[in-house]
Amino acid sequence: MKHLNYTELGQGRPIIILHGLFGSARNWQGIARSLADSHHVITPDLRNHGQSPHTQSMSYMEMADDVIAIADKLKLNDVIILGHSMGGKVAMTAALSNPERFSALAVIDIAPVSYEHDFDELITAMHALKLDSLKNRTQAEEALGKVIDDIGVIQLLLQNLVRSGDGFKWRINLDGIMANLTLIGQFPDSLNNNACRLPSLFLGGAESDYLRNIHNTAIYNYFPAAEITMINGAGHWPHAEKPNEFLKHIKTFINFV
Repeated sequence: MKHLNYTELGQGRPIIILHGLFGSARNWQGIARSLADSHHVITPDLRNHGQSPHTQSMSYMEMADDVIAIADKLKLNDVIILGHSMGGKVAMTAALSNPERFSALAVIDIAPVSYEHDFDELITAMHALKLDSLKNRTQAEEALGKVIDDIGVIQLLLQNLVRSGDGFKWRINLDGIMANLTLIGQFPDSLNNNACRLPSLFLGGAESDYLRNIHNTAIYNYFPAAEITMINGAGHWPHAEKPNEFLKHIKTFINFV
């Protein structure tokens, strides 16, 4: 597969930031700019997202290898890897399978466990949009709003809707993602006996169900040096909902390690 699309900002110690499902590097540019004051920040589009290649397979091991390929291409050492949600699982997989490539790990609102999800309903709703006759994004938002009751999720999905001729198209590979939803909900069994002693921050939203006390045992089994911190008043997107608190935690962590 060709290299992932990515952006670079700043100079200094490298940080790779990995977005979540249905996201892209664009979602993280504000955070990246804040960190680029002192670091070399790389924000890729994961496969089947943003402007990166579309593929039929997207296991966590494959996505971790994609990230390693960027580190190889840019000759990066002493890398801090940060990932949110699905990107957090990619970051954990990369750290567990290639610990020598990284110096620290930050995982945002996700744990190394399997989750139940309803992402197939989101993809079905996206597929149902009549893109050829769509006049504007407001029509798309109204249509999705009839089946999705979370405006934040709708806005995240609509960031993937782009103009195409007189209509619109989805920039992400809906079919490729749909085919891999079961894998995306899981965490690789092949890593069950791995442990990574890198300095690790697990930073969650206190209002989210994705990172709870019941996940602590799994986190410490994989990452014995983990620190688990919650941001009050934030849900699954603490970097967007509480950006100042989020940055304070991340900067403290990366300056310490």
